[in-house]
Amino acid sequence: KTPGPHQHFASTRLRSVEEGLPLVRVANTGISGIIDGYGRVQARLELSTAGALDGDLPKPVAQPTWFSQTGNALGLALAGGLALMGFFLGRLAHGRK
Repeated sequence: KTPGPHQHFASTRLRSVEEGLPLVRVANTGISGIIDGYGRVQARLELSTAGALDGDLPKPVAQPTWFSQTGNALGLALAGGLALMGFFLGRLAHGRK
């Protein structure tokens, strides 16, 4: 009865949306489910519930997602740009050129 299993299931849904791919999550005592490429839960087995899910794996989204094509490139570019900006602003603040 902690937020952990709910967070794990939510992050699983996010991964499915990022890649545009369906996903089946299986957890012994956590939340299990079948998720489509849009993050919609098709079938779900709640926390600490014994049982089985039976369902078809949904089809992937029609077009590849932007994230599946570029990965972490935007995040890494932004982090690199901020690091460079911090370096140069630090040098200016201390009077070094």
